[in-house]
Amino acid sequence: MAYELQKSLGFKINQAANKINNKFTHLLNQFDIAPEQRATLEIIKYEKDVNQTKIAHILGKDKTTISRTLATLEKKKFILKKQIDKRTNLIELTKLGNEILEKSATQVKEFRTTLFSNLENEEVNVLVNLLEKVASNVEEL
Repeated sequence: MAYELQKSLGFKINQAANKINNKFTHLLNQFDIAPEQRATLEIIKYEKDVNQTKIAHILGKDKTTISRTLATLEKKKFILKKQIDKRTNLIELTKLGNEILEKSATQVKEFRTTLFSNLENEEVNVLVNLLEKVASNVEEL
């Protein structure tokens, strides 16, 4: 007999996210970087005028969590912070940060492709649109 948790959209989304994150974490262990750290490096590389607030917004995380992630990346010498004023730092990748993105790029691309390997392009588009709607509904709560 099914109980409410098994029918819960939030539970199913979280269950899938946990499985993805666990596999992705295992994949990135060889590069000594966590999924959130790698995502942060990608954002820094491809976004303009990146700061802690912008990264937090893109990842949907609070600024304290991003602050810890940035501190770890800075300790690993993957990023540099340039202070603009007392409250604003611009963040850029170091040569080592670029190298770690390049070294892990093939495995990350293959992993992302595998996630959708048994879905048609239209199904992927529908899934992405639905997840964006669910996220939007959560923001309105």
